[in-house]
Amino acid sequence: MSADATRAIEAALRQAGIDGAIESARELSGGCIHRVMRITLADGRAVVCKSNEASMAGVFEEEAAGLAALDATGTVLVPRVLGVSVQGSEAVLVMTCIEPGPADEQAWRRLGEELAALHGGDAGSHGRYGFAMDNHLGATRQVNAWHDDWVTFNAVNRLGCQVKLARDGGRLDAAEASRLEALIGRLDRFIPRRPKPALLHGDLWSGNALPSIDEHGRGHRGRGRIALIDPAVHVGDGWADIAMMRLFGGFPRACFEAYGAGVGDHDMIEQRIAVYQLYHVLNHVNLFGRGYVGQAMGLVDGLA
Repeated sequence: MSADATRAIEAALRQAGIDGAIESARELSGGCIHRVMRITLADGRAVVCKSNEASMAGVFEEEAAGLAALDATGTVLVPRVLGVSVQGSEAVLVMTCIEPGPADEQAWRRLGEELAALHGGDAGSHGRYGFAMDNHLGATRQVNAWHDDWVTFNAVNRLGCQVKLARDGGRLDAAEASRLEALIGRLDRFIPRRPKPALLHGDLWSGNALPSIDEHGRGHRGRGRIALIDPAVHVGDGWADIAMMRLFGGFPRACFEAYGAGVGDHDMIEQRIAVYQLYHVLNHVNLFGRGYVGQAMGLVDGLA
């Protein structure tokens, strides 16, 4: 860690009310956009700090708001935000450290139950879909303007935004964009207009679900709870989180079984999931290129 980064993190820790000298700093995996460090203090305490250039402070504020919203539900385990600050040329997000550990089938089943509780709770949105601020899905800006209609929300804020970004960036040809726009025009055939508003993690792939040994300050320690990190929080249909979990794999059947038992049967789940997966696949088109276009058009074909 550079001297400038060390000074910035030390100042951010002081601003967060954390005293003590830094004993060690270890880089954590998953920091493809930001630098992510596990900071161990001389007294043995540990925190996690994300840092980037000062212009990224707003992105850290978005993440902090999402983590705080999830934590306030008392359902899923997430890092607690200790502070966001700008120190010189560096922005720093300080969070509690969740210690990694093993997870068995019971832990994954518990995650399914926790997600069912999260999605079944009061999202506090007064029946609307969106979030108090825009945020990011990876490096892509995610528009969260409030809508009373979930079909309109997806047409405007989700698929519509991704298609426009991909078309304007030359990652979709005219025929592909036209097929996607035609699908957007008939979304009401595949997703409900008024699903129960649920607070969503929003980017729930397996890399954002960390087996943990730490109950994270809730009174005791135990093995096998799954912590969630790096959210793209918004209010929507709870099955959108499940769609992302299924898209790239990594979650055992026990997790989905527990979720299904918690929320009960729903109509047209596979079609709903395909629509929600299309959003994430199009985001991959915009982030990583045309290698994902075939997968996106396959989802469109399945909804024909």
